[in-house]
Amino acid sequence: MKSKLLQLNNCSWSVSALGEQALLIKPKQDDVSLQLIHESCRIIGESSIPGVVDIIPAYESIAIIYDRVLNDLGSEIDILSNAFRHISAENHSPQKHVIPVCYELGLDWEEVENYTGMEKARIIQIHLAGAYTVAMMGFLPGFLYLSGLNEEIACPRKQEPRSRIPTGAVGIGGKQTGVYSLESPGGWQIIGRTPLSFFDARKDPPTEVRAGNQVVFERITEKEFFKLKDRET
Repeated sequence: MKSKLLQLNNCSWSVSALGEQALLIKPKQDDVSLQLIHESCRIIGESSIPGVVDIIPAYESIAIIYDRVLNDLGSEIDILSNAFRHISAENHSPQKHVIPVCYELGLDWEEVENYTGMEKARIIQIHLAGAYTVAMMGFLPGFLYLSGLNEEIACPRKQEPRSRIPTGAVGIGGKQTGVYSLESPGGWQIIGRTPLSFFDARKDPPTEVRAGNQVVFERITEKEFFKLKDRET
C-alpha cells in the first residue's frame, strides 16, 4: 500500500502501512511539535475507530495498531476521516508530574562534568530548572523519554553501556533526559535517581504517566530518597 494523505487536527498527514495490522501517520509540515502529535493522539483515541487497539506516539509520527489485517488503505483513511469530523481539536491541558530526584545517587557525574565543562552544582541547577514533556514511552515499559533538556547540559550516551542500571535512574542521553522505569542495561549518563515507580504490571493501567504529560524535577536528599523508596515498596 502506497502512502496517502489524511486531514487531522488542521494538518495534512501522510498515511502508510506499518506491517499488516498498523498504520503510520506523519504530519506533512517542516516543524512538527510534540503538542501536535499528542493532541492528535487524543483525537484518535476519542474517535472510537473500529478495530483500533493501540495508539503509539513518537517524536514526529503516530502508529495506529489494529486487531485485524488492513487490506485497503483508502478505505481505512475514509474511516479515520469520518471519525475525526466528530471530535474537537481544541487543546487540553496536559497532566503534570513532579518527580523527586536524589542527585547524590548519580553514577556518571565525573563524565558529565568533564563533557559539559560545568560543576555538578550548576548542572543540577539547570536540570531542575527545566520544564519537560514526555515525548514518548519505551524502550522499557514505562521508560520516560523527556524533551526540553537545556542543551548546555546535553551529553552523549556512554561508549560502553552498563550491564545494570537501577530502577528510577535519571539520566541524560544526548539532548534528552529520561527515567528508567525498570532495572536494565543502558547507556545513558546517570545523574540521579528517583524513588518513584513508573511501571507496575499488577496495576491497570501499569503506568500513570502518558506521552504528552509534563514533568518537573524536585531535589531530595539521600535520607528522603530511602524514606520514599520504603513507602513505594
